[in-house]
Amino acid sequence: MIEGIIPDVICHLTNLGALHLSGNQFSGSVPPCLGNVTSLRYLNLAYNNLNSRLTANMGSLQDLIEFNVSSNSISGPIPLELGNLKAVTLVDLSKNDFFGKIPSTLGGLAELINLSLAHNRLKGPLPDSFGKMLSLEYLDLSYNSLSGEIPKSLEALLYLNYMNFSFNKLSGEIPIGGPFANITSQSFLSNDALCGDSRFNIKPCQTKSQRSQEEKECL
Repeated sequence: MIEGIIPDVICHLTNLGALHLSGNQFSGSVPPCLGNVTSLRYLNLAYNNLNSRLTANMGSLQDLIEFNVSSNSISGPIPLELGNLKAVTLVDLSKNDFFGKIPSTLGGLAELINLSLAHNRLKGPLPDSFGKMLSLEYLDLSYNSLSGEIPKSLEALLYLNYMNFSFNKLSGEIPIGGPFANITSQSFLSNDALCGDSRFNIKPCQTKSQRSQEEKECL
């Protein structure tokens, strides 16, 4: 295993196509200057001890196909500029310390197949723009503090064969169309305010008349 920081000299390799440094003991930050290596197509820094924040210029890697920084200690918000990675097919930011809202700009990643944001401290709603990621096959948002409803726009993701929303604070009705027709209750564990179809092993949603009756009783 290699220890220490990732040296900035790597950023001088202007024709570098792939950088695989996973499974080492690198510490410190992801070098911001990597955003200048626009030839990069594969960047894998997973399973290290990297910390600090991802900087906005990572969004300059517009030819990047795979971006994996999972299993580190990277903190801060997810940069909005990651939505500029128009060629990317895999984004794995799981098992870090990202916080704040999921940027809606990620919905513009039309080529994205695999997205994992699991095991972070993300909160707020799921972006409705995720329904535009029509190539998506794998979506893991588990173990965060996400709230609000699951957008019905996700019903348009016909290639989506794995999704995991477990261990969040989601509420409202689980969609039933598109990819939701083929998933089980295991995708929604520990979201106590969700309701929907009985096959998800959760409470049924109230009808309009039931809600109206409850409101009258509260008056």
